[in-house]
Amino acid sequence: MLHRGLRTCEIRRLRLNNLNLGARQVRIEQSKGLQDRIVFLSQTGIEALKAYLAIRGLAETDHVFIYRHQPLKVGYCGRRLRFYGERCGLHITPHQLRFSCATLLLNAGTPILTVQRILGHQRVETTLRYARLYDGTIARDYERVMAGLESGDYPLRTSGSNGCVRSNH
Repeated sequence: MLHRGLRTCEIRRLRLNNLNLGARQVRIEQSKGLQDRIVFLSQTGIEALKAYLAIRGLAETDHVFIYRHQPLKVGYCGRRLRFYGERCGLHITPHQLRFSCATLLLNAGTPILTVQRILGHQRVETTLRYARLYDGTIARDYERVMAGLESGDYPLRTSGSNGCVRSNH
């Protein structure tokens, strides 16, 4: 959930035929916006899924994630996160993991439109409510732009001009 930003309903509905481990992809069918989307898996995610599938065992369902050979029920993910979070002295919800995924992606330099697609949001405004910039990211980006301006690498655009003017310090 943290790595992919999936909704709990998407995790619960995930079927074995939605997995393409060779291509490192998972097809999310009719997410909240009623559109299918592809999410990509890291090598760590692939290894974790393979390890889980090896111990998953047979079930009467083709759902990827099961409990007692049945698809996960509503609230299962939240209860498990709460249980393990309490053992670590943390309060964690599935939705917080989606917020964290968006924030981590944005602060790693991922364009906001890419974050929007990863989370499956129809509107970028929704993604903007999820993702938060760290002060360090703001400082890093500001320093990068200022260094570019001071070196003359970034041309300055002047009002009323279609051209660019170089900064001469």
